[in-house]
Amino acid sequence: MKAIRDYCAYGAAQVVGFIVCRLPVDTALGLGRAIGLIGYYLDRKHKAMAYANLKIAFAKTKKPSEIKRIVKKIFQNYGENIIELLRVPVIKRLGAEKFVKLEGRENVDEALKKNKGLILLAMHFGSWEMSNLMSVLTGHPYRVVAKPQTRFTKLDELLNSLRLHSGSVVIARGRGTREIIESLRKNEIIGMVVDQGGRDGALVKFFGRLASMSVGAIKMGIKYDVPICFSIIIRDKNSQHRLVIHPALELIKTGDLERDVISNLNKVISLMENFITKYPSEYMWFYKIWKYSRESTAVILNDGKAGHLRQSQAVAETIKTALAERGIECDVQTVDVCFKSRLSEKMIAFLSFVSHPFFCQGRLRYLKWFLTRKSFLDIASVKADFVVSCGSAAAPVNFFLSRDYRAKSVSILKPGILGFRRFDLVVLPQHDNPKNKRIRGRVIYAQGAPNLINKAYLKEQVRLLLNRFSHLQSGKETKVGILLGGDTKKHFIGEAQIKMLIGQVKNACEQNDADILITTSRRTPPEIENILQREIKNHPRCRMLILANRSNIPEAVGGILGLCDILVVSGDSVSMVSEAATSGKDVIVFPPLKKRKSFWRKDKHDLFIENLHNRGYIVLSKEKDVGEVIASMARKKIKTKILNDNDVILEAAREVI
Repeated sequence: MKAIRDYCAYGAAQVVGFIVCRLPVDTALGLGRAIGLIGYYLDRKHKAMAYANLKIAFAKTKKPSEIKRIVKKIFQNYGENIIELLRVPVIKRLGAEKFVKLEGRENVDEALKKNKGLILLAMHFGSWEMSNLMSVLTGHPYRVVAKPQTRFTKLDELLNSLRLHSGSVVIARGRGTREIIESLRKNEIIGMVVDQGGRDGALVKFFGRLASMSVGAIKMGIKYDVPICFSIIIRDKNSQHRLVIHPALELIKTGDLERDVISNLNKVISLMENFITKYPSEYMWFYKIWKYSRESTAVILNDGKAGHLRQSQAVAETIKTALAERGIECDVQTVDVCFKSRLSEKMIAFLSFVSHPFFCQGRLRYLKWFLTRKSFLDIASVKADFVVSCGSAAAPVNFFLSRDYRAKSVSILKPGILGFRRFDLVVLPQHDNPKNKRIRGRVIYAQGAPNLINKAYLKEQVRLLLNRFSHLQSGKETKVGILLGGDTKKHFIGEAQIKMLIGQVKNACEQNDADILITTSRRTPPEIENILQREIKNHPRCRMLILANRSNIPEAVGGILGLCDILVVSGDSVSMVSEAATSGKDVIVFPPLKKRKSFWRKDKHDLFIENLHNRGYIVLSKEKDVGEVIASMARKKIKTKILNDNDVILEAAREVI
């Protein structure tokens, strides 16, 4: 089949070449633009690749609609380039100077005066194959280093024959080093490209991100003192081109070859970026430019819920760990998802549900219909390799953004009506699928909510808390921490419930000689905070009371998790319960009250807490029995297990990247 495809491509190129060589130049180029336009609509893979690359390069300077227009122009230019390559015999017969104007001829002559040859360093820009007319334009022998097309050998033969027609001699890249050196000794010109270094290239910053660039030309220039001139071919109008030869580079030679190569490459990259920025549609954006980069970016979409943000941060950090194993540095950024209204949130969910993934790329502008202006601009300007979101509200934005960049998408919890197959990875708590229904897509199950809790994190949080509250460094050996949530969509904490809980904790701590540390959340109602103020703030056992709505102490939860031996947690927050169970401390969870009782099925919070209780990660207790459980834990009669989902999530992250 490979051979058949090769011969078909070869035959098609021969036929098209026969036709275009007999057409007027403007008609032939019009045909090329038409072919490019057909490719734009049919070649999904390269269209998506070009758009994603342009987004990475110009996310902060060009709108999505502008990038989309550039991609279309790229395909049209590429079609023209193919036609011009097939018309090389006609161009040479009519006179190359009628189609290509050479600028910088004096730089070529000056470089060749050294009698050490000349390397013309170019990139895949404009109609770069027209540069092979260099021999005709200058009268000097010209050889071009080209990568063989191993998949299409017959087509490669045709391509090389056309290069020979243009007056150049082809040297196979990677196999012609001796031939290159011999040609340079004969004072000939060698054409080489710099922008596809592959595995053996050097990593340098290209539009702000490390990309692999070819080092062969720079190394030869340094080692053999060969002049290197940067060259670029620019399409002026229709069939007219300018081939610009820059003065020879002043190569940096300090004796440290590796450092010198990077320094000199940076000079070339600066020239490349200037031309690409000015003529973005002339560059060939169809390959994985940053494939070998050791840099990556994970974008967290924050829907404004603290628990969701912490879960997203935990998964993003796991992705960062998995990338670090491969020597890739990951920058984690957070952007806020703010909808114009509740209706906007519902409408974007429906739009993402009915949209095919292919048609989402290049349509990021749709988000401005649903998001606030600042939120839209922030999201449209980020560069993403991974997009992480938690919950159904941010899932549609994740869907659009990840498709725009061809980034990996990770959703935590059920992504609403979108479905699981729209994402590269879904982290789903087991209680979200209680009937164990078969789910299609890459889904992993976690026993709790993903979180940032580990020994290093707890140690740092304790340090920060002790710096703020130095008196906590002394006190009783045993400490009991209380983490209180508040009202949710379906649950709340009652005033009588808190009074009972506080009474139980005070008695248990007095009997077992323990200190009390308490923090609330921003969801905690003022009534509950007032009860805490009256009932326990001035109690001798209470060493710390933080009311989150009155004082923002970021390290409060982490510090309490690290300092305390026993934790009492309200069951309204899946995230908070999961963090407590992961901390390695003995955990008591008291269930919140329900705003509305269901007679048909258990609430998922109930299922979550019961599952952890049954597996021994927590002790589920009514508030009236909390004192007794604390006493048993203080006497080591009850011990809870440590919850750990990190290994499961890490293995999934490795597979995704």
